[in-house]
Amino acid sequence: MSQPKVSVIVPVYNVEKYLERCVQSLFNQTLKEIEIILVDDGSLDKSSQMCDEYAQQDERVKIIHKKNEGLGFARNSGLAVAKGEFVAFVDSDDFVELKMYEDLYVLGIKEQADVVLSNAIFNHDGRTSIRMDVEKSIVFRGRKAVDDFLLDYVAPLPEYNKDVKYMMSVWRGLYSRELIERNNIRFLSERDVVSEDIPFNLDVFMNAQCVVYSDKAYYNYCYNGNSLSHTCSFDKYDKMPEFCRAVKARLKSKYDEEYYILHFQRMVLMLLRGTLNNEISICKKQGLSYRNRLDKKYNESVYANVLATYPFYRMPFKFRLCYLLLKHRKEILYYWISKILGK
Repeated sequence: MSQPKVSVIVPVYNVEKYLERCVQSLFNQTLKEIEIILVDDGSLDKSSQMCDEYAQQDERVKIIHKKNEGLGFARNSGLAVAKGEFVAFVDSDDFVELKMYEDLYVLGIKEQADVVLSNAIFNHDGRTSIRMDVEKSIVFRGRKAVDDFLLDYVAPLPEYNKDVKYMMSVWRGLYSRELIERNNIRFLSERDVVSEDIPFNLDVFMNAQCVVYSDKAYYNYCYNGNSLSHTCSFDKYDKMPEFCRAVKARLKSKYDEEYYILHFQRMVLMLLRGTLNNEISICKKQGLSYRNRLDKKYNESVYANVLATYPFYRMPFKFRLCYLLLKHRKEILYYWISKILGK
């Protein structure tokens, strides 16, 4: 096969229950000029054997067997061998609609885009819902437009009625491989910074001249309670301050603080909220005292600075209420009010 149009990188780790569904959705893509890179990240179940069998079934499949290092580094291993004009990322417990890569590739070529993103379909216990980040397709062309998009991707301004405006995951689109290689962009380890997707996307967007966001939904995100993104632990949230520092370092390297600071601070507030929810929930389940752990979180400089300086008065009422309760350390009252308000 000549140069593939899209390289699809699929990290694989102990997903024998879901892997067939994922791979068949790639085999049956209407865009045939793709390569499928299955990165076996030291699987202990039948996933490794299944990957080898898929390589026998379809010549477009490449297999990488490696020791377990996590999702971010598995994706890096795929990038090292990818040959496509664009690269895409699929989590092996998810699947994609059959026209995803044809439609996004055609759109990317038409707009001469560096990145093409799309909405997503969420599957949970047999129920599906579409997350519509955009109701109408948008083209962000030129540095100013891409910069504005990038900051809203980090988090919106205080007035916005949600903490998140755009999905943060890399699996919903296509990325120019030439841009990635020219700028030597790679994933960090989620074991170090919790979320490997956001720093990667920031590195890409900071070097992009055109980002397209399609209003179509192609990627099927399947809730798996055992997946990394749904695993709650003290350790995961203890790493959030380091993640915040990694994001801020990237923003600081390119922008004046006055341009990015409110976006960054709202992201920090969202992460603090998730951290405190997690701390309270785990402590309640385990019969532990949460006071000392919460005090330690509040004393983290990245959280303390934001709580002291963020313009809460600009937020919609229910956000303002919830975050002011956090600011004044009324966590339990916040915990129950946030549930009532759906926050």
